[in-house]
Amino acid sequence: MPARLPELLLLSSAAVGAAGLGAAVGARRGGLSSAALGWAGASAAGLMLGVAYALVAPSVARAPWATAAGAALACTLLWLPELRSVDALPDARGALRASARHSAAEGVAIGAAVALGTSFGLVLALTLVVHNVSEGAVLGAALRADGRGGAAAARAATVARVGQVLFAIATTTLVALLPTALPWALGAGFGALVYLLFAELLPGSYAVVGRTGIAIVVSLGLGIVALLGGGARGVAP
Repeated sequence: MPARLPELLLLSSAAVGAAGLGAAVGARRGGLSSAALGWAGASAAGLMLGVAYALVAPSVARAPWATAAGAALACTLLWLPELRSVDALPDARGALRASARHSAAEGVAIGAAVALGTSFGLVLALTLVVHNVSEGAVLGAALRADGRGGAAAARAATVARVGQVLFAIATTTLVALLPTALPWALGAGFGALVYLLFAELLPGSYAVVGRTGIAIVVSLGLGIVALLGGGARGVAP
C-alpha cells in the first residue's frame, strides 16, 4: 500500500462527504431555484476544468504519448457504456449513475495527484471538495423531485461517491508499484474529467445560464490553473 494512504483516505473521504452535504442542501424543503442550480453546475464545471488542466500540465511536456494514451483510454471507458444505453434512466437513477461516474473520475484524479506530491494532492482535493458541494446540490435537487428528503439524499449521494475513495487508493497504489504508470494515471484523470465536463456538466449549465455562465466556467478554470499550476513537480518520462 502507498506510504501516503492516511492522507489519501482523508482527502478522498472529504470529497465524498462534500457531495453528501451538497445533496442535503439541494434536497431541502423549498429546494433551490433552477437558476441557482444552473450556477452551481457552472461552478462545478469551472472547477473541474481547472483541476483537469492542473493534472495534465506536469505530465504532458515530459511524457506526452503516455499521457495522451491514458486520456484516450479513460474517455473510451466512459463512452463505451453509452453505446448500450438505449433508454434514458429516470431522473433520480440517472443522476445517481452520473454521480458514480464522476466519483470514479475524481478518484483517479485525486490518486494521481497524491502520487505526484502530497501538497499538490491536498490542494487539488480541496478544490474537488468545493466542486462536489456544487455538484451534490444539483444531484440533491434531482433526488428531491423523486420524493427524497435531505437526509435520504445525503445518504444516496454519499453511497454513490464511495467509489471515489476506492479509485483514489487503487490509482496511488498502482503508481507506487509501477512508477512508470504515473503519466498514464495523470492522463486518465485529465481525460475522464474533460469527457464528463463536455458530455454532462457544460450542456446542462449552458441551457440555464447561457453565455454568462460559460464565461464564469472559463474564469473559474483559469483561476484554478493559476492556483495549482505552479505547485506540481514534473513527471519523469
